[in-house]
Amino acid sequence: MNDKARQLHEVVLELGILVQPVVDLVGGDTPPAIDQYRVACAKVHAGDAPWRQSVRKLTTYGPDVFLNTEFQKTSHVVERFLREINTKITQAVKSNGLAELQSACAAEVRRMKEDFYECLAEIPVDWKPEIFLANTPFTAYLKLKNAVSSARTRLFHFDRYLQPEFFDLFLRDLPRTIELRLVTTHGNGTYGVEGVRAVSDIARREFSDYRLIEVSPNQLHDRNLVVDEAVFSLGPGVDRAGLALTNFGPSDASSTAQSEFARIMQSGVVVHTS
Repeated sequence: MNDKARQLHEVVLELGILVQPVVDLVGGDTPPAIDQYRVACAKVHAGDAPWRQSVRKLTTYGPDVFLNTEFQKTSHVVERFLREINTKITQAVKSNGLAELQSACAAEVRRMKEDFYECLAEIPVDWKPEIFLANTPFTAYLKLKNAVSSARTRLFHFDRYLQPEFFDLFLRDLPRTIELRLVTTHGNGTYGVEGVRAVSDIARREFSDYRLIEVSPNQLHDRNLVVDEAVFSLGPGVDRAGLALTNFGPSDASSTAQSEFARIMQSGVVVHTS
């Protein structure tokens, strides 16, 4: 169940590793030499075929069900990216503009990411309710991470007992430009605003659209995750999921429900913001 979410997460993670040689060059303080770009592109090209196999798995839904159009668009993301980078290299050879090349390649990295996520949005992930059996905390963690890691535009987490561990376990791989809202109660030194204040103060400096919001306990009961347009409901906190029988799955994502989540956030006090 929810294998597509796991496969999607793997495709995203593997792409990040695949294009890292170019990302490292455009993120440096000193403009790299042209030959460094050529070597970086060769490394990316060498890993493109195995990555495409991961995309094929993601777009395969059964022995006779294959999303060929979605596969073609997504699997050629790296090819399109390398074509643009090589065009920029050719232009730089003629002009010897290494600073301009670095800036142009950085822009291509951004465009490649946008292209990739637009393609991913067309590949359906069918979330279904599931029950984590008792004594399966690691399985529960992996399934929850699949849901959280699929976020591309926003992640709202409502938990009156928010724990510091949530930051390290679930926020590490999220895009830093995501709309991130963590809604909890005042708590004490182990949970809630008081429990996460220190790590939240660090996170707000890195995420560009971040808020830690404190609400009164009577505003929160069930834990809920809003991931882009989807809503997930979780019984216990993420730190206790799978220790006992645990329900997790999609919940009401209607405009009425979304408005209620917005109302809860608006009623609270913003403790930390970007």
